[in-house]
Amino acid sequence: MPRFCLRVLILAAALVAPGRAAFAAEPAAPAAPMSAAAQLKQRVLRMSEFLDTMLPGVLQEHNITLHFTPKFSDLRDNEFVRFPFEVRYGAGNGWELSGGITPFTPNPFNRGREHRWGPGEAKFGARYDLGPSLHFFDDTTLGFEMRSPLGVPPVEVNDHYTHVKPFVSAARTLRIWPDVTFYSNLSYDRSVELTHRDAPPPEVMRRNIIEVSPGLLYKPGELGYFAEYRWRHITEELEWHIAHEVQIGTIWDVPKSRSEKWNLPGKWQVELAYEMEQEEGRGTDHGISARVSWRTSLREVLNHTSAKAPKR
Repeated sequence: MPRFCLRVLILAAALVAPGRAAFAAEPAAPAAPMSAAAQLKQRVLRMSEFLDTMLPGVLQEHNITLHFTPKFSDLRDNEFVRFPFEVRYGAGNGWELSGGITPFTPNPFNRGREHRWGPGEAKFGARYDLGPSLHFFDDTTLGFEMRSPLGVPPVEVNDHYTHVKPFVSAARTLRIWPDVTFYSNLSYDRSVELTHRDAPPPEVMRRNIIEVSPGLLYKPGELGYFAEYRWRHITEELEWHIAHEVQIGTIWDVPKSRSEKWNLPGKWQVELAYEMEQEEGRGTDHGISARVSWRTSLREVLNHTSAKAPKR
C-alpha cells in the first residue's frame, strides 16, 4: 500500500476514535419499543449503500423501494448534473431485482461542450442473499450489475461501452465494538460492446477492472463515519497497472421527525467524503465528494399521496 494511503488511514482512525469515546461516555437512554409497522419501515429503509459503496443485504419479499441520488459534486466538476433514479424489488427466496436510469441536465454554473440534456445510461441488476459466510461475515450478498449507455452521454456518465459487473459484498459487526462494521467488496467490471455503436471518443480507453475495497463504518446513531481503501487492477488494450484509493468521510441520516415536518416521505441521507487516488503512470488525484440520497418504499409514497389528496 502506498505511504500516502497509510497516512490517510491513520488519520481516519484518529478521527473516529475520539468520536467513539465521546459517544461511549454518554449514558445510553432506554430505547422506546417500536411498533410492528415502524420495525417494518426500518428494515425496508435501512442503509444499504453510501457514495459508491454497496453493503450486503436484500429486500424482503414483495417490498419495493425507490432510490434517488443526485450527484451534487457535478456542480463543481462537470458541465452537467446527474440524477440517478433506481427501483428495487424484493423477489423472495433471497433475491432482489433492480433497474434504473441516470439522466443528466445542464449545469447552471458551468458551461461548455457537455452543457446539455440526455437520458445517460440504464442500469439493471440482481442480488442474492447468502447469509453468513466463511465463518466470519454476518451477511454476504452476491450480485450482478449491467450498465448500458443511452444515446451519446458524456464520458463521465458512461464511456460508450456496456459494463457487466459481478460482485460480492460482505460485512461483519465487530463484537468488541458493536457500533463498528467491517465490510469488504470484490468486483470485476468488464467493458463489452453489446450492440454496434459509433466509435467512442478518442480519449476513451477500454478498461476491465478488478477491485477489492475493505472498509470500516462507525455508526452509533444518525451520524456516522467511515474509512475505506480501494485496490484496483486495471487492464487496458496494451498494458495493465494498479491504482490505490482512500476515502474518509461522514454520513448523516436526517431525523425522520425533521423530514416529516418538511412533509418529505422516506429516508434522507447526506454523505460527504475526502478521496485520494494514486494510479500508476497517471499521478495522484484528490477531492471532495458529496451526495444526498433519498430512499422510500412504494407503500409510503402512495400513503403520502393519498393523505395529501383533497377529500370529497
